[in-house]
Amino acid sequence: MHENKKVTRPALFSKLKVKLFSLLLKNKHNTEQLTLTHNSIYILPSKLGSSFLLVTALNFILAVNYQNNLILVMAYLMLVVMIFSLLIGYNNVKGLTVSYKRHIASYAPSCAQLELQLSHDKTCQSLQFIYENKILTTIAETTAPSQLVSLELPLKQRGEYPLKRLKIISRYPFGLVSVWSYLQLAHTIFVYPQQRKPVQQADQQNHHSMGAGDQKNTHGSDEFDGLSPHQLGMNMKRVSWKHYAKTQQLMVKEFVNYSAQSVFFDFNQLQGNTESRLQQLSYLISQAYQQGTRYGLQLEASYFEVNEGKAHCKNCLEALSRFSKMAKG
Repeated sequence: MHENKKVTRPALFSKLKVKLFSLLLKNKHNTEQLTLTHNSIYILPSKLGSSFLLVTALNFILAVNYQNNLILVMAYLMLVVMIFSLLIGYNNVKGLTVSYKRHIASYAPSCAQLELQLSHDKTCQSLQFIYENKILTTIAETTAPSQLVSLELPLKQRGEYPLKRLKIISRYPFGLVSVWSYLQLAHTIFVYPQQRKPVQQADQQNHHSMGAGDQKNTHGSDEFDGLSPHQLGMNMKRVSWKHYAKTQQLMVKEFVNYSAQSVFFDFNQLQGNTESRLQQLSYLISQAYQQGTRYGLQLEASYFEVNEGKAHCKNCLEALSRFSKMAKG
C-alpha cells in the first residue's frame, strides 16, 4: 500500500500542476504565433537574484542596527540594481514574436525537431528554450528582423508525442531576474521506428496491377522510352549530352521497366519480436518509397492498400509509431 502511494503522489502532483497552470494561464499561450507583451510575460527574481535580495535585506538590517550610513547606501544601491534588472529584462523580450513553422518527424534514435521563427524589431539578448525541464538551445543574441531556430526535442523513442508546453526564458542582463513566457502548440510529432534491414526478406505478396508488359515505371532502367526536360535536382548522369551538343537544351533520358511489381508487407510474416518487426517494416517502407515502388501494409488490425507517394509513406510510418502491441519473445 505504501509503495502505491509513493507511485501515485508524483502523478497526482503533476496533474494538479497542469490544472493550475491551465487555470492561471487561461489558454492564452495556446497559439502558433505568440507576441510577448505585458499579458504574456512573467518576471521574477532568479535563484541568484533571490540570494542578491537576501544580502540586500541583511545589509539594510545591519545598517539600521549599527547606524552605518555606508552599509545603508550599499543596500539602497543593491535594491536599485535589482529594479534596474527587472526593467531591462522586461524590455529585452517585450515585442518578441515566436512563430511556429513546422515540426519534423525522425527515425529513432534521432531526435524529432521543431522549427520556430523569431521576429523582433531589435536584437534580443540571452534567450533559452526549455522543453520538459531540458534546455534545448541558448541564443546569445537574436538577429533582427527575423531568425529561424531549429530545436531538437528530447524525443528519441518510437512513438506518438503531443507537443507539450515550450518555455522561452531570458536572464538578461545580470542573471538576477528570470523573464519567461510559454508556447503551447496543438501538434503531434512522431518518432518512427529505427530502420533495420531484414536478415531474411519477408514473404511478400507480389501484386500486378496490370497485365505483364502493360505497366510503365519511370524508375526502372530496362528500355529507353524517350527524352524529357531536365528539372532541378535530377541526376546529371541521366542527361543526354549528345542532344545537348546539338540543341543546347538539357534533356534527361527516360526508361521503362515492364516488369515492375507492387509489394505487400505483412507484420506477421516477419521474424523477431515486436520492435524488431516494426524496425524491419520501417526499413522496407522507406526503401520502397525512395525507389518509387508501390506497396501495401498489413499491421495486425490496420490495413493499408497498395499505393505510393509521400502521404502513403507518412501514414504507414505513423501507424508503425503508434503500434502498441506487447513485445513478443
